[in-house]
Formats: sequence, C-alpha cells, structure tokens
Amino acid sequence: MKKVATILAVIFAVAFTANTFAQATDNEVITITANLNTSLYLDMGSAGYMPIEFNFNTLEDYNNGLGGHDNFDYYHMAAISSTANWKFGVKAISSFEHSDNSTTMPLNNLGISIGWEGSNTVQNNVDGTPAALSSDEVILIEQSGDISNAGDYSDNQFNIFYEMGTQNGNMNSQSIFEQDLKKGTYTVDVEFVATEVL
Repeated sequence: MKKVATILAVIFAVAFTANTFAQATDNEVITITANLNTSLYLDMGSAGYMPIEFNFNTLEDYNNGLGGHDNFDYYHMAAISSTANWKFGVKAISSFEHSDNSTTMPLNNLGISIGWEGSNTVQNNVDGTPAALSSDEVILIEQSGDISNAGDYSDNQFNIFYEMGTQNGNMNSQSIFEQDLKKGTYTVDVEFVATEVL
C-alpha cells in the first residue's frame, strides 16, 4: 500500500511539474477594423435628358390642370440602391421663371407624387396626393418605422408623377386660369435628393 501511495505521489508531482511548464505563453495583439461605409445611388435613367413639358392649350387645361398620379404622360422612373436606410426628397433650385427673365410663376403650381413599385416597405408621403414644389426640401419617401429600406434597385423602384395647375393636395388653390399668368414659357430646375438616414 505504501508503494502505491508513493507511485501516486510521483505521478501527481510529474503532472504538476508538466502543468507548470505548459502555462508559459507568448502573445501578440492585433487590431481588426471593420469600416461599414455607405453606398447610396439614385438612378433616374435618362430623366435628366427628358424634361417634363406641360402645354396649356385649352380652357379645360387652364381650369383643370395637367398630369397627376398614375398619369404616364408626365412621369419619370427612378430607383435607389443603398446599403443604409434613406429618405428621398425634392426641392426647387431656381424660381419658376418666364423667358422674359423677370416674371415668375408660384412654385406650388407644380405637384409631385410617387407610385411605389419596389419590394421594400417604405413610407410614401405622396401616394396619390401630390406635394407642392417648394424651395425647401419636401420629403417624398422615407423609412417606415423601424423597417429598413436599404436594398438594391429592384427593392427600391418607383415612378415620379408630375402635375401642374390641378389644385390637388397642398398645391396652389387657384387654377392657372384664375391666376391670369403672363403667357409664354416658364421653366424651373428641380433637384431630387437621396439622403442616408442615420
């Protein structure tokens, strides 16, 4: 029995000594960095080369206006590809100026609405009811609650519909006829802006 106890003591001593040597370590620390950069692209195809032109010819045009939601005579297709949540707005970057370079038309004669076609869920602020053009940015589409709207072009595709003189939504409450504007050509530059939402 004494022999067995001695053997066990030797085994434990060897194991303890081996364990002591196994604890010696060496180490190096490196830093791992992940840069989550945002990519955000607005695609309006050839929209920049295809201006919208309203031709008011008849008394009905002057009284009722032209264009509107789902009117494919006055629209552009658009899509957004983004790795982050986003919002989409519009603003006038010039006055609605007559070709005489001095007369202007109120911006709110122009209204813009969105027909959503993408698979993402978004908050469409102008679904069927236009927002009047303003020199301040008007948000047309944004994130719906906590639901992400990040995705590719097929997730975020939509149609932009234009209307003028219809008096819909918060547009000018007077018809083009009632405003008795100087006849001729008026033009305005409109900027669409896609912005990351943090």
